[in-house]
Amino acid sequence: MLSLYRQQYGADGGLDARSADNAIGRTSLGLWDLVLRESLQNSWDARVDRAGHISYSVDEYEMTEDQTRILTNDVFSQLPPNCRSTGLHKHIFHKRIRVLVIADGDTRGLGGPVRADVSGKSGESRDFVDFVRNLGRSTSKGLEGGTYGLGKGVLYRASQVGLCLVYSQANCKGAVEPRLIGVSGGDGDYDDGASRYTGRNWWGVPGVDGIVDPLVGQAARDLAKSLGMRIPSSESTGTSIMVIAPDFAGVKNGRERVSAIADAALKWAWPHALDLGKGPDIRFKFSADGADIPGPQPLDHPVFREFASAYMEGRQRILDADHTSNWQTTFTRISSRRPKRYLGLLTHRMSHTPVATGAELENSVALLRDPRMVVKYLSVAAPPNGVPVFGVFISSPEMNEKFAESEPVTHDDWVYRQATVEKNAPNPVRIALDNIRDTFRSLSAKGAAAGDGVHSKGASRVAAALGGLLAGFSGTGAELQPPAGPSAPGSRRSRRAAVRLLTSASLDLLDGEVVAKYSFSLTGGTPGSSLAVRVAARVVTESGGNESEGPLGAELPRFAGWISHSGSLLSSGEVLTVLAPYDDEITAVFTQPADTAIRVSASVEELEFAGH
Repeated sequence: MLSLYRQQYGADGGLDARSADNAIGRTSLGLWDLVLRESLQNSWDARVDRAGHISYSVDEYEMTEDQTRILTNDVFSQLPPNCRSTGLHKHIFHKRIRVLVIADGDTRGLGGPVRADVSGKSGESRDFVDFVRNLGRSTSKGLEGGTYGLGKGVLYRASQVGLCLVYSQANCKGAVEPRLIGVSGGDGDYDDGASRYTGRNWWGVPGVDGIVDPLVGQAARDLAKSLGMRIPSSESTGTSIMVIAPDFAGVKNGRERVSAIADAALKWAWPHALDLGKGPDIRFKFSADGADIPGPQPLDHPVFREFASAYMEGRQRILDADHTSNWQTTFTRISSRRPKRYLGLLTHRMSHTPVATGAELENSVALLRDPRMVVKYLSVAAPPNGVPVFGVFISSPEMNEKFAESEPVTHDDWVYRQATVEKNAPNPVRIALDNIRDTFRSLSAKGAAAGDGVHSKGASRVAAALGGLLAGFSGTGAELQPPAGPSAPGSRRSRRAAVRLLTSASLDLLDGEVVAKYSFSLTGGTPGSSLAVRVAARVVTESGGNESEGPLGAELPRFAGWISHSGSLLSSGEVLTVLAPYDDEITAVFTQPADTAIRVSASVEELEFAGH
């Protein structure tokens, strides 16, 4: 049975338990994004082989009655009198409680001394005390564990009772030692009798001074295993953290909670999910109540495959300065002039895959530094042709620390004012961000100029994940607009022929081939005449202009026919001729080449005295 230790304020002061949580402050990130980012960063920093791989898993489950009894009777049997954790039993339903377990493997575990006042051996890690005992971080850790060491407070925030159970296996004195300890970090300070307490509590094995140490050895391993925690083999090292009674912030149940963390892994850690020849850097695994939840597969996602493709091209360029990419991808070296320093490489590509999922990340650049996790998505100017761009900026190794210094506690932004620079010296973080934005402003301006004379007021993108489409229209009714309603009583309907796009294009399969369908409203015309509707498609260049032949090796769209509102074939030629007056919908069908954006134009011409 573990014992409770409550930390009192010393006569010389102390820190409120909420310090780590309060230090996080306001952030645009959701709770589960923060949980993923902080825990994954800690796991990655603790990898055994600096050039190797790690495993990272998140499992949520409802404990059995026996497991719940062990948790409440053997681990947290003693509770503080006036804390969030005091209400632990309120979260037990039908003799069961829910827990979330975050575990890693191929990491070094939480080793080193178990007491913060012990110096340890020279060069020995202090991972245990840094994570379990201390608030903040030592400057001797470099950039490991982030630049502040306070982000771990989010793990306690993720628990409705501010409780975590920490199990780790680390090399100690030449052997793997299991360690298990309970920690609360979300409580505030309080009075109990004549004494004042910080709200920081631990559950472990009491020493002669009353301060608890972790349960160690086989007893720790057996206890963790009995609670259902994912633990390493007896010869391996790694860490598992159990979040007790996980919060419902933004989710309704355990599956949604784990799915939110898996989505966060895709959004913020997709570079580590890529297989660049030796498997992904991080092997992800997610489950809820025994059912697996898919992990990040960036190359299979319509949004993140754009970032991933740009990243892989940029990585190749960094490894090989002579590497050239295809026509879709552009490299830009970002540098400062005085002093002349290389700040990083910007790689961007114009998407030829319209984003179906909402596109909050359209026209943005993923900002990366070592260890190649996304810090932030920086919004940039959109091209005038309506096709989104996606970019990746990778800071140079020499500037990594400078960019890290500019980050807040949550590491989700580059705040140039926080970067340490000499008085009146250029700020490299500001220069890099300004140059990135200027690059896309310039591209946008060039694209707008290239698009002059192109009827693009009605440009539209297809909300689907199979190809990029743009619609432009010439002739009468050139703008995108809803179909005209019924004429007002007594009004004269115009006899002038007009063709109007009704909706954005849609994708379909025709004889096993992906096609794009554009629906038009064709109206008007003088009785006795005929209407000739012409349609054409052009490949869109990155600058927003048109290419009649397309880039070298690119497949061109082919016209597949006109179909009526009822779905019957009207014509297989690009010119559709019908008798006037006409008032119905017609649809133009084009093949949709993969990874190609096209612009479609349509016009109508009235031919007099049809049939004479």
